[in-house]
Amino acid sequence: MRSLMAGMVLAVLCAAPAFGEMRAGVARVDITPAGSMTMYGYANRKCGPSNGVHDPLLAKALVLESGGETMAIVTLDLGSMVSDRLHQQVAERFGIRTLLLSASHTHSAPAFLPFGSAPVSNAAALAYRDELEAKVLDAIGRAKAALAPARLQVARGSLQLGYNRLLPRDDGRSRALFDNLERVPYGPVDPEIVVLRVDGMDGQPRAVLVHYAVHAVVLGPTNCKYSADYPGVLQATAEAGIPGAQVMFVQGGAGDINPLFMARAGDEAKDFSVVDAMGRLLGEEVVRVSRTATPVPSGKEGIAVTREVITMKDRWDASQSLDVGIATVLLNGTVAIAAWPGEVMHGLQRDWKARAEVPVALFYGYTYSGAGTWAGYVPDLKTAAHGGYGADASTRVEVGAGERLLERHLINLYGLQGMWKDAQGKP
Repeated sequence: MRSLMAGMVLAVLCAAPAFGEMRAGVARVDITPAGSMTMYGYANRKCGPSNGVHDPLLAKALVLESGGETMAIVTLDLGSMVSDRLHQQVAERFGIRTLLLSASHTHSAPAFLPFGSAPVSNAAALAYRDELEAKVLDAIGRAKAALAPARLQVARGSLQLGYNRLLPRDDGRSRALFDNLERVPYGPVDPEIVVLRVDGMDGQPRAVLVHYAVHAVVLGPTNCKYSADYPGVLQATAEAGIPGAQVMFVQGGAGDINPLFMARAGDEAKDFSVVDAMGRLLGEEVVRVSRTATPVPSGKEGIAVTREVITMKDRWDASQSLDVGIATVLLNGTVAIAAWPGEVMHGLQRDWKARAEVPVALFYGYTYSGAGTWAGYVPDLKTAAHGGYGADASTRVEVGAGERLLERHLINLYGLQGMWKDAQGKP
């Protein structure tokens, strides 16, 4: 299915907000491949396929129920994730119509998907994909079975551990600086850390969702060990400091943001010590920030969702197009999630957070919501005009695609809030 116009919504409100108790459940599963596979990212990887495991890759599920509607958020230590089949299975088996699959974008995970959602033929990739989907499905089922009364809290902090890798040059064009070993904090970036806590009625955190926007590429092309990169250390550090909580990392608009900590020594011990340093800094900040959490302002209880597929022209070949699926979620009338299936530039994240009229506006980059294809890099207009990697190189979406998708998210959010009326208003 596809829309020929941005205004054609394929699937709209899943459930009208209604009053009722919020419940939450969590579960996790190890998704580390059992054998060697091609590694994700880095066309110039120095060491070939994977040669071991440094730290496990995990999938973590959070199921939320409110006002008679249920949704699932799954964070994965993967480069990207697309699975129509998993969305169908979750709906059929558990009655969950909204599933957000959010990849951390670690470049030390297996490559098992082609661009977008086309079929794959590699036997190892197919086997891993089947195993992965089965494991995630089981985790969602266990999380749903563990549903218990819950409430939301939010906290915010700021820590700049990333730099904008698209540097302006003398000719007015931008070019990527992939390695920044001097740790120069080139800008602009979005350094905000948003912590959404899902607490039990006893006040103890059950899930802690950490939103931050920095590419998970502390490890470079010399590493061939499976690793969750800095998000893995972040989550482990925060879980140690927040006992009983499942900490989940959600990558934001990191399309143009690289980490200031870069492990490029080619020495395993030295490189992983750099990963640990960045992850621990962030994890410790999450623990500190979590202590300042305050209740999310109350609104109408319920989970409301608009899903939409928007057809984009190929920037370089107008005869070609790609269908981009987005999901806009409004949780209890106060928490809005914009899910984007690709590598979105940080400026669009800033715009969403500034323009979404809700107490908590969350930007889910690298998140597949069950329709369309993987969008690849999605630049904002200014970034697209000045060029560079992901801006006018290695991107497919037409000029203006970022703003067009952002506008759709905002239109959908206002719709979920009941702002669009059937007749003219008062003068």
